[in-house]
Amino acid sequence: MFFLLTLSSAIGLAFGNILVSIGLRAVNSIGSLAKNKFWLGGMFLSLIATLLYYAAMARYNISLVQPFMALNPALTAILGWKILSELMSKKIAFGIVLIFCGILIDGTLAGEAHGSGNNSEMPLLWIYTGAVLAALAVACLIFRRTEITDSLCAGVGFGLSAIFFKSISIDGLNPPPIDVRIFVFAVLYIAAFICSQIGLRRGRALFVIPLSAAIGLIVPAIGGLVVFGEPFPAQKIAVIALVFAGSILFVRE
Repeated sequence: MFFLLTLSSAIGLAFGNILVSIGLRAVNSIGSLAKNKFWLGGMFLSLIATLLYYAAMARYNISLVQPFMALNPALTAILGWKILSELMSKKIAFGIVLIFCGILIDGTLAGEAHGSGNNSEMPLLWIYTGAVLAALAVACLIFRRTEITDSLCAGVGFGLSAIFFKSISIDGLNPPPIDVRIFVFAVLYIAAFICSQIGLRRGRALFVIPLSAAIGLIVPAIGGLVVFGEPFPAQKIAVIALVFAGSILFVRE
């Protein structure tokens, strides 16, 4: 079930990214998006893939699920090269190889023990969120290029929203009626979605998707270890390093 959920999600997101990118490039106004079949199809596919992704996170460690999501930028790059005629250099091809190597190692950890399974680390959730948002603010001041800032904001937003979803799922997806985590999750996800759409509209899919995915990988993967006490064997260190390095090679290109 682990491989079915993660692989289906990553593949669905990759195809959804390409369809959305095609749709965004073909329209001149926000209102016309509702009539664009490529954008609508991409959004529907991404929605289904996202639901599968959250189902995987609810059942398995977030630091185990996240590396498989790196298939998203890898496949997006291949599809962008074939369909959108975007760049595919030797460096990007090597990045894809690194990502696949990381995913292969990650697959061997599919049966690892779950994290702490409780929210006793709740203060750590807020401390970690504040630290990540502060780092994002500094990064946006340093990197002024819109293509970079859009990607960073999208990656951090999706990454932190994943951590909050994991925290909520620990309560069996039945949290108290008044739970600020639900509000924060919704705000982070919506903000990340908007940033990703803006990034795809005014930037390159082959740049925006890999960078946001790399940040979206590191933020929840480290969060799973720090906040939820998930296992941190040497293989997982190698997985995160390989997948992150592979994604960054896209950006350096």
